Amino acid sequence: MAGEPGVPLLVKTGYGVVEIGTNTLIVFASFYFLFYTTEALGVPPLYAGLLFFCAKMFDVITDPLIGNFSDRSNTPMGRRRPFMLAGGIALGPCVALMFLAPFLGSDSWVPSALYFVGFTMATYLALTLISVPGGAMTAEMTEDYNERTTITAWRWGVGSVGMFIGGALAPLIVGQFSTGEVDPNGFRTAAIVMIPMFSLPVILGVFMMRKAPMRLAEHVPAVWVQARACFATPSFRMLLATYFLQVSFLTIVTSNLLFVLKYHFRLDDPVTANALFFLIFVVATMASMAFWTFVGARIGKKRGYIIAIVGLALCVSCIFLINAESIALLYPLMALMGWFFGGYQIFPWSMIPDSVTDGQVRTGLSLEGAFNGWFTTQQKIGIAFGPLVFGALLTFAGYEPTFYEDGVRVFPEQSDSAILMIRLCSSLLPAGVFLLSLLFIMRHQNTVTGPAKG
Repeated sequence: MAGEPGVPLLVKTGYGVVEIGTNTLIVFASFYFLFYTTEALGVPPLYAGLLFFCAKMFDVITDPLIGNFSDRSNTPMGRRRPFMLAGGIALGPCVALMFLAPFLGSDSWVPSALYFVGFTMATYLALTLISVPGGAMTAEMTEDYNERTTITAWRWGVGSVGMFIGGALAPLIVGQFSTGEVDPNGFRTAAIVMIPMFSLPVILGVFMMRKAPMRLAEHVPAVWVQARACFATPSFRMLLATYFLQVSFLTIVTSNLLFVLKYHFRLDDPVTANALFFLIFVVATMASMAFWTFVGARIGKKRGYIIAIVGLALCVSCIFLINAESIALLYPLMALMGWFFGGYQIFPWSMIPDSVTDGQVRTGLSLEGAFNGWFTTQQKIGIAFGPLVFGALLTFAGYEPTFYEDGVRVFPEQSDSAILMIRLCSSLLPAGVFLLSLLFIMRHQNTVTGPAKG
């Protein structure tokens, strides 16, 4: 309620510290999965995207189940934190095993691809243990409309440090242990070195949140009853559709950035260049959090969300206009993208708790874990769907992956059509889908409002 006491600052900070570990993984995987599998392991892009998509279908099962289990759980640590702690402990080692690449250099790319995808599933199961119960805590900690936005701003503001680690620092670590372009050994060693960067923030954040307001488990219905209650909530359906389109095609942008830097801008070291561009992006994102919190309080989350997406779409579309001679324009453009990305981070995640309350009004059920389980499921499917579409488009355009010849990697020249597709997938295509997604969010309505309609 509007008059309830605020959530302690240490709890809000701990919420963000948890996200440092998870964001490190999400950003690192978004940038490097397709690039690593095609350029280092030699997997054709269509198969790389398809394998990743199939692996992520595992989350369709695990995310709602973990949400249900956390709704039912009663422990001295509360309903959510035991799951988050277990996920944090497992996260770093799973990432290290994912990049171990024990079958590297064989005549076939299949063993390396299957090994990588298998440990991708294990890694994302650890992420599920953290993100689904963790996401449910926003609705559990407060019912105040604006306080939920503030909590989410702290969550993603502090958590943006993980974006810096995954997108800017990690490439530098990979480079330190690499002896050549997209060196699998560099990724292998860097993933081992970075184990604490994935796991320790989650573990520390969970203990910082020990005084978080929490509820004991009530009567929790079966998973299919929960699903029916979630999808019967109109505001949740509109939010799901909007965010699915956005996260799918934003993942195409991030998956494609290394390709566009290498093949369109002709940079000799796209990994290091990407680190610098992403550093600018992350700093701008962190700087924007207070602004978007203010915007949400003044004009409502929905309107703020629409403004952020329109701005992000315009910035992304401008990438198509930049060539190798004008690459310096990417620096201010990345800053603008980071600024609007801050709104993209805050608003949908602060609107989920409002949908939880909306659903509770409609059904009488309090299902924080279920709502966040299904939202996280579609987020992960979107993250997998983006590379699948990108891989298919690259294959259609004639992209040639790296291959091994007598144990030596060969990098083929790419055709003009493949390079054009890389440019379109980094700019005009995702920008158009971002604008298309607004058709859904404009229909979003719920029973939870703040001082301004949200």
